[in-house]
Amino acid sequence: MDDLPSGPMPERRTILVTDDSGPNRDLLCGQLSTLGFWTEAATNGEEAVRAARRLKPDLILMDVEMPVMNGHEACKQLKADPATAEIPVLMMTGFDPRPERSKMVEAGGDDLIVKPIPMRDLQVRVRALLRLKELRRDLRSTQESLRELVKREDPTESKAPFDDSVALTAQALARLIGLDAEDQEVAYHAGLLHDIGQIGLPEALLNKQGGLTPEEFAQIKQHTILGAEIAGPFRPASVLAPAIRHHHERWDGAGYPDKLQGPAIPMMARIVAVADAFHAMITDRPYRPRHTVAKALEILAAGSGAQWDPRLTAAFATSSLPQRIAGTQGEEAKIA
Repeated sequence: MDDLPSGPMPERRTILVTDDSGPNRDLLCGQLSTLGFWTEAATNGEEAVRAARRLKPDLILMDVEMPVMNGHEACKQLKADPATAEIPVLMMTGFDPRPERSKMVEAGGDDLIVKPIPMRDLQVRVRALLRLKELRRDLRSTQESLRELVKREDPTESKAPFDDSVALTAQALARLIGLDAEDQEVAYHAGLLHDIGQIGLPEALLNKQGGLTPEEFAQIKQHTILGAEIAGPFRPASVLAPAIRHHHERWDGAGYPDKLQGPAIPMMARIVAVADAFHAMITDRPYRPRHTVAKALEILAAGSGAQWDPRLTAAFATSSLPQRIAGTQGEEAKIA
């Protein structure tokens, strides 16, 4: 994302600092006060959950290792509660961040930082997470507007262009590879809206049994272009439209619509491509039954470096994401 301004925030915002160490809490609260923020403190995860529900802070700094309730469990509770789910959570650890990052993903945290935290790093991370509220507002406004558009064009919503499962997987994959919280939010909405262009295609074509003719496939491919055009007029189009247009490009350049290759494919499009392909494989389709998760992972591995970004397929396959997805898809999709 763009570099953050170093000037004062336009309004004074509240940050909840959660750490069982008194000196750490005092240090962080003092640094944040110097930066112009109001601060409140909690000594463990249980206190943080109660305080967040009462205060509705703009941001929560959450230590990982704490008595009574650790940071991961507290974060899970906060993200599961609609009243606090939208509050950004910056997890803090004094240990190796590599294993902690996957735990953060599972807990729903928005970012991870290693203690002791230099003042400049704290400033940058905090300001980036606070910008999430504005981005989330714009993206959710776009989502609501597009849903209304779909209802007008397709009152029965039979084409179902919104896919929450792909969105959640794209968001988790963005977290897993260390993208910042804003990019994670964009990944979610890009995954949700990636097939919005399907509202311009005939329902019979989308639900056709068996293979497509070359003419029919050419028509199907237009949904990426149409989807980017539909998203174009909305404020976050600069981050959503490229993912929508390019999620069927291939790493080897043989995809569509523009035959982009390798790193030239926008990162959000690459993330959505992996998430979309995996969910398509483990879901029944008009032209084939679903694959097992094991088979889907085998196909992803075979296409790594040809169809999909090898870094993303490796990160996905070695994480707990496939197992978690399998748990939401039913026994048929579980790993063999």
